[in-house]
Amino acid sequence: MSSETGRKLYSRAGLRKAHGISESTLQNLWTDRENNGHPPAEIIDGVMHWDGEVWATWHYELQRRRAAAATTNAPKLDGDPEEMVGPAEAAKICGFADSATISHYVKNPPESWPAPDDWDELPTRRRPKWKRWRLWQYLADRKGRGHAGGRPTGPRARVAYPYQGDERLTLARQAIAANPKATNAELIPQLLELTEKTYSRPTWNNILKSAREHPEGD
Repeated sequence: MSSETGRKLYSRAGLRKAHGISESTLQNLWTDRENNGHPPAEIIDGVMHWDGEVWATWHYELQRRRAAAATTNAPKLDGDPEEMVGPAEAAKICGFADSATISHYVKNPPESWPAPDDWDELPTRRRPKWKRWRLWQYLADRKGRGHAGGRPTGPRARVAYPYQGDERLTLARQAIAANPKATNAELIPQLLELTEKTYSRPTWNNILKSAREHPEGD
């Protein structure tokens, strides 16, 4: 679908198909629009649509910023977001010493490691390729942030209170601020919809307890 200015408009289903992003991720991005700057929607026949170029530019920059904030290595976060890169360039993007880690991840992918977007068919092997922005997204989402191998090294970071630095605590604080008189039982159902991974009600209850005791972020 095109707008009056000739720009292509996408529904959420269209964005999912064009960018290979799950429905739940797209919903989470929209839900958090006050914090992440998500472009506004245009309602057409009762369905939300977005300018495809504006949305893509916003999404690429969001992944770039999140990746930069989530790693203490020296990641390479420049270049065309849609450009396909092989293992050597992927290693530079992720801040790995060489492509050996990439080769290992292809065979034994850690949590949130993206599947290749394409493959080069070489005479003796297949070489995986990824879009740059998918690797930025991995850096932003991976566990053990700040360490190339995905597992923190050295002494564990000290925390002043439960769930300090956890994104779920931020979500809980936002939910409480929006509904200060609501009970945990009333808030948990909406929090369950905000994360791709499903966490138990007792876990959310503990997070909300910490959020109430420590309403201000660090």
